[in-house]
Amino acid sequence: MKSIQDHRRRVRAVVIAAAAALTLGAAGAVAADDSGPVFKVGALFPLTGPNAVYGKLFSEGADLAVEHVNDSDEIDGRLDIVHADSQALPQPAVVGMNKLVNVDKVNFVLSAFSGVSKAIAPIGNREHVLMVNGGGVSPELAIGDYFLNDIPLSDDEVNALLPYAVEEMGIERIAVIHVNDPFGNGVNRVIKERCAELGCEVVSEIGIDPSATSFRSEAVKLRAAGADAIYIASYGQQQNVIAKQLRDGGIRSQLLSYSAFGIPATQALGAADGAVYTSEHIDYDADELTRDFLSSFKDEYGEEPNYYQVNYYNAVLIYADLIAHLQSQDKAVTGENLRAALQEMGSFDVVGGKISFREDGTVRMPIEINRISDGESEVLETVELTE
Repeated sequence: MKSIQDHRRRVRAVVIAAAAALTLGAAGAVAADDSGPVFKVGALFPLTGPNAVYGKLFSEGADLAVEHVNDSDEIDGRLDIVHADSQALPQPAVVGMNKLVNVDKVNFVLSAFSGVSKAIAPIGNREHVLMVNGGGVSPELAIGDYFLNDIPLSDDEVNALLPYAVEEMGIERIAVIHVNDPFGNGVNRVIKERCAELGCEVVSEIGIDPSATSFRSEAVKLRAAGADAIYIASYGQQQNVIAKQLRDGGIRSQLLSYSAFGIPATQALGAADGAVYTSEHIDYDADELTRDFLSSFKDEYGEEPNYYQVNYYNAVLIYADLIAHLQSQDKAVTGENLRAALQEMGSFDVVGGKISFREDGTVRMPIEINRISDGESEVLETVELTE
């Protein structure tokens, strides 16, 4: 009896494999077992190096979404996540992207960090691999037909923060310390443009290498500039070192920043106390899907989710929705068809409500203005941006 059962399993596996090849396409899906085809999610995150803290946050959201999709019956088959280490640097990211595309045969990749995203976008656009960024916020990330952002970009964050800083906080003189990469340079440009409109003055602009670890000379220059506020456009461990060395250098100016200041390691930093930063607004009571996610995340990780974790959870949900849409039409799950399905569907039900993408692959969401106090963040104001 066992040999007959084994034979039936082998026959079923062959049938599934043939069906997958005919109806699903070879890229991104392979027949694995009785559950049907396996669709691969490429996760290009920093798993090592000074920004690995972000890789952990991003992976928690994506991994939980894969688990939830596989526990549902939304798609015929299941998802499998394949991680690659970007180190948050362009060169390792290109290596990882090429492996995901050429070896692992993925047609959907989760990206993060602005420099990484700009480096891999040409590969994804050329190979017709749909990419979703939920962490990088450079204003330059509207970068191709196959590249999406489910996080507001930093021009939206700056456009929300600066009017508040000028009108509500009385900031008139702003200094900017920023990494010399697509993100930092883009933020610096937007701040200068917006300050020119609002009547505030940018009194100092200091560019730094993304790998720099000492900022004592920059602190001297910033102290001499006499700014009311200093905008920090960095990320990971570096932003913490900057904040600490500015405070150690005697600078008491108001610290301003963007969503990266919302990670736990920065919120717990004494030097960041009182800092004001922006982030996307997520309504955690939006609907049953959102409430279920919040409960599941707390059960899985023992804490409330960060917006980065929400973004990567949502990105995986969008992929599953696209697969289900294509399967309902008996179409192959290829990069080209994923993009076509994205345009056909228009919007998606995700954590926080509905999401839709503009033609340039960006989204617009309400922006929260937050202040760090005693290791926690409080919302000062939520800003609805208009087109």
